[in-house]
Amino acid sequence: MSVEFHNVQYMGFMEKEDINTMNILYQFNEKYAPFAGTSVTSLFENNKDEKIVVYVLGEGLSEESAGRFRELAHNYGQQIEFKETAAVIQKMKTWGLPSYRGAYSANLRLFLPYFLDENVERLLYLDADTIVSGNIRELYETPVRQEMRTIAMALDSLGNSSYKTAQLGFGPDEPYFNSGVILFDLKKWRENNYSEKIAEHVRAGHNHYTSPDQDLLNVVCKGDIERLPAKYNFQPVHYVFDDRTYFGCYGYQGYYSEEELQGSRKDVRIYHSFRFVGEFPWDKDTVHPYRELFDKYLSRSPWKDYVKKKAEGDWKMKAGKVLYRVLPRKIYLRIFTFFHGRYLSEQPETAGSRQDTERSAS
Repeated sequence: MSVEFHNVQYMGFMEKEDINTMNILYQFNEKYAPFAGTSVTSLFENNKDEKIVVYVLGEGLSEESAGRFRELAHNYGQQIEFKETAAVIQKMKTWGLPSYRGAYSANLRLFLPYFLDENVERLLYLDADTIVSGNIRELYETPVRQEMRTIAMALDSLGNSSYKTAQLGFGPDEPYFNSGVILFDLKKWRENNYSEKIAEHVRAGHNHYTSPDQDLLNVVCKGDIERLPAKYNFQPVHYVFDDRTYFGCYGYQGYYSEEELQGSRKDVRIYHSFRFVGEFPWDKDTVHPYRELFDKYLSRSPWKDYVKKKAEGDWKMKAGKVLYRVLPRKIYLRIFTFFHGRYLSEQPETAGSRQDTERSAS
């Protein structure tokens, strides 16, 4: 089944890409603008000697938010570009591509050729909830060569579950990647027609993944993903729990070794601050382990006037927070792992549910 991309065209060819420029992509909606702004601040602050172009794929962004991003780029002498997304978002709806919490912005990076000029051959995508803590030139220049692989990602710390094998059909030793940080070889991406393949995959009826964008990348690009070190997508579970506790719950198959994690822990370049015990670092009275790091860059951003609010959550998340505070870490993680795995197995067709639950207690 082929997919027609009516009214959605590839961007035209322009002059050759400046190899000294790092092309960075963010995608988010208006609600996440302050958090993405904090992430961009951390990027600029820790890469002052680099030339950076930030591309923004926004959904429903206000003029005020866009103005603050322009102010931020100006303050650091960097460049920011906003790309029109309405046409592709409309196509996502007609294809039946799942939204995440009612927003389609999470899937925009799957269709990069329809936003970026052909001269952009390498691109680093960062989630709005990442904090860049060091220079990322080495990451940006990571060779994506092995077996002509197209993208590079870090492994998902909560992906070694029955969901990977039972719902996605992966073997226990096969890797499952986290989509919070993605290095794209866009030349190969275009040559392999991955945007079209993803759209066709969804149109063929495969539109019930519980983590739509992440699962689509893992399934459609399987075997064509280079593994990044954990230091480029350091997830909360490895900040809070020691390795023995973690591997006691999730096992070693298809994941980093203890030595790899220990090496990454000593030189973290990007912290991925997804939900922890139902909360984000920008929530009021949060127990998120990255809250102080987030506050550091929030205070340096144009969103330093942001007023924190209590996290949105049901009684399960509130109960999880209580358990986290009173139980030994080892016991708490075992309880979470059990209920997390059961939840995924019982609701394999609830789009967006995996991201909600897995990041609620990691």
